[in-house]
Amino acid sequence: MIMKWNKKRLLSVLAVSAWSAVAILFFMGASAAVESKSHRGITKVDYHLIHLTDGNDLITVEEIKDKIVKTYNLDLIGVEVDLLDLEELENILRKEAFISVADAYIDAKEVLHIDIIQRTPVLRVMGLDGSNYYLDVDGYKLPLSKHFTARVPIVSGKVSDYHEGFLKEKNSLRSAYNLIKASREDDLLGAWLEGIYVHNDGDLWLSGNVGDFKVIFGDDSDLEKKVKKMSTFFKEGLKVTGWRNLETINLKYDKQVVTKAPSKV
Repeated sequence: MIMKWNKKRLLSVLAVSAWSAVAILFFMGASAAVESKSHRGITKVDYHLIHLTDGNDLITVEEIKDKIVKTYNLDLIGVEVDLLDLEELENILRKEAFISVADAYIDAKEVLHIDIIQRTPVLRVMGLDGSNYYLDVDGYKLPLSKHFTARVPIVSGKVSDYHEGFLKEKNSLRSAYNLIKASREDDLLGAWLEGIYVHNDGDLWLSGNVGDFKVIFGDDSDLEKKVKKMSTFFKEGLKVTGWRNLETINLKYDKQVVTKAPSKV
């Protein structure tokens, strides 16, 4: 019985040893495969630039490529997978003014994918001091693009200077920005609004692509109420007065819209 028991135990030990050997070989093989893959170079860089809603671009793929080449002194093809810091690459691309989102990843074929989302301009500032730039939907300042001129409302006149915290304090730039963002939520107002002139007193005077009248909006206090009043007047009041029979529409008075007809010569 002792000899029989020892034989069983020996077979059990041998079986365990065999499975252990298989596991070790599998682990070594997997490790070698991972190591082999990490030392393989990037075979291709695939750029995916998402266009603006009108199909245009503020930046091009070629400019993005040039940025990468200038940073790394090569186009990244052939670079070992484990040597490329994807987070660092994304941060480098996000520093470009026109880029809002940059995502980079490498697929199973060692192809580096770079997905780019552009910033969307919502207004253009052309101040009396010669300033000329865009603001995007997040209030981020953008330079003009050499590829495309965005068709957005122009804010002119005595516009407050831009600084990173302009949205946190009362000023004419914030008022214009908030008004334009609110108007984009209304199909009629968003399509009509073309320009905002900032008067010396800080009041915003609006002009559009239909009618020669001006809308005296004031600042961005009671913004929602004034935008709603303007929208309602455009949809209902102008049916009575007509687009051509007005010189100004004043929204600064509470709970009413004051209109002025053109003076007769």
